[in-house]
Amino acid sequence: MFFTNFDPMTPEEVDSKVAACPAAETTIAPSDFLADKLLKFNFDGEFAPSQLDYTFGNDFMLTVTENGTTFKDVPYSALQLRDNVVLFTHTIPGSSRGWHIVYDSKTELATAFETWFGVTVPVGMDLTGNKPPTSTRDIPREVQRQYHFGYNSAGGDKPEKLHTTTNRLEGRGLHWKCDCGSEWLTYFPSVVCSTTVQLDEPQDTVTYTYPSDFIRMNDEMFIFAKWGVEFGGEMWLEVIDMFDLKTIGMKFGFDECNEFEYCMHSTELAVTGDAAHLETITLNGDKAPPMARLEGKGARYAYRPRDIDIPMTKAEAQEAAKTQQIFNFGGPNIMMSGNRLEFKYDLIGKPFSLFYDQVRTPYAWSAKNTPEKLIKAFDYDFCGNETLKWREPGGAWHEEKYICYEPAKDIYFFSHMLTGDPDHACVTHAVDFSEGLATCVYGRVGSWRSDWEIGATCLFGIATGEGIATAPFSKRHEFTTDLIGKSYAWAYSDTMSSIHVYSSPNSYSWTIFQNDNSGGATWSSPSFYIKLRDDAYIFQWVEENCNGSQGLVCFNPRIMHDGGFFFGLNHTELRLNVTGAYARDLGSFNVMKYFDKKADF
Repeated sequence: MFFTNFDPMTPEEVDSKVAACPAAETTIAPSDFLADKLLKFNFDGEFAPSQLDYTFGNDFMLTVTENGTTFKDVPYSALQLRDNVVLFTHTIPGSSRGWHIVYDSKTELATAFETWFGVTVPVGMDLTGNKPPTSTRDIPREVQRQYHFGYNSAGGDKPEKLHTTTNRLEGRGLHWKCDCGSEWLTYFPSVVCSTTVQLDEPQDTVTYTYPSDFIRMNDEMFIFAKWGVEFGGEMWLEVIDMFDLKTIGMKFGFDECNEFEYCMHSTELAVTGDAAHLETITLNGDKAPPMARLEGKGARYAYRPRDIDIPMTKAEAQEAAKTQQIFNFGGPNIMMSGNRLEFKYDLIGKPFSLFYDQVRTPYAWSAKNTPEKLIKAFDYDFCGNETLKWREPGGAWHEEKYICYEPAKDIYFFSHMLTGDPDHACVTHAVDFSEGLATCVYGRVGSWRSDWEIGATCLFGIATGEGIATAPFSKRHEFTTDLIGKSYAWAYSDTMSSIHVYSSPNSYSWTIFQNDNSGGATWSSPSFYIKLRDDAYIFQWVEENCNGSQGLVCFNPRIMHDGGFFFGLNHTELRLNVTGAYARDLGSFNVMKYFDKKADF
């Protein structure tokens, strides 16, 4: 699904398919808790309905009066949690609008999600807002929502407190086992986003980010909703009972085949762990509304990278790559900070050679784009602080600009371009003088699915030269799952920081902090992890279906610091630059047991 190009559909298709399925299917017996009841909901807020009254029959049919208009014989579905909480859902006849309401008969409180289909989004803008959009794009298939907090006035006067937004789920990880057969992991690193790894689709198991709503009903019950922006546009709405670790929920929207899915389910939960969140401890997330990118009714956070970083053709990529910024420290890279590791110049006057005898692709799909010609042996002569010479053994010497770190004792981590390479390749080596082992991440413009995003191949081998230990015959660096389930905060500078959650063996997510230090904007990428030693790990990701750039760092968990490189292409130039940050351990999640194998490489 991460690489699915969803058909936006047409309004007519959406309306006709929703009309053909007026009630949700249920995987368990529906609840008749509401039979013969009368509910009159009053909701707060600018966009709240002025009237939403219900009369329920005893045959899963209801009558609803919405802002003075009455609809009779409307089918509905409902599931019940405990003795007093019910989630019921229905559409409005003659439209594709819907109401999905969580009602607590004990407190008479309710949260209602009003939904409709279709959104117009800007295209060609930038993240900072300095560049205006060049056009717009209609997505009729995408579910939009406005939630309303209120109460049943037929049950008495307005309670003192209504349901609220919350940060009480922030940092939590959950395993879900659904009665429909689906199984997934969720992580909540943010108060406006969540991430999911689908476990029952092992060919996929990458992390997806969804704009999300987190609502507190009381100390033990919460409402969680996520929205498939960029991923089909569906909605998932869950009522979570943290006492019993159970949920009732629903799915509403269109799948990748444009089939309408409208179904209810229940799940069993397990807590996989918790990561610390960093707001002031007295803040509960119920005062200020979460960040929103759109204005008006339905406003919510939504990151649409494919509308910001417009894909390039191969010809456009080749033209843009003619202009290059290589270790230009005055560039605009927000991750290039003063918190990087110290540059090292210890390799000057220490020529050595690297020989790679293992070529491995980090994901099954990337093998489709591994170049036929990979340089597997390098001679190096470091001429100056940022200048080196390299050659294939016996070949001509080439001069390049480089940067080198020593992220752990006797491990040198350096990167440079291969000038003249038809794919504008960049090689980054980790050379362990103490063990004689070497690893290369061989990046280039163009991947298995794109002519302009960065693709990578991994080479494992040995180093030889004066002062370098003789490598063991059978030992090489290797991919690892040591970091899976861990979470860290990274401070790149006084003004730039983020949260990483290493959520599956081949993917992760990052979250940017909001002004109050709550988790805000989140996105996810395929990634891989290589263990050099207990004190040194390589971590690589490519922001696929996004800006296409490769992030590549070496992390030392002893000093809680990393250093590395960003390599990528935009519409005007190719860039290779530095990055680095201080780490803070936020906690971990016990998730490796849910993956069938150690890693999917």
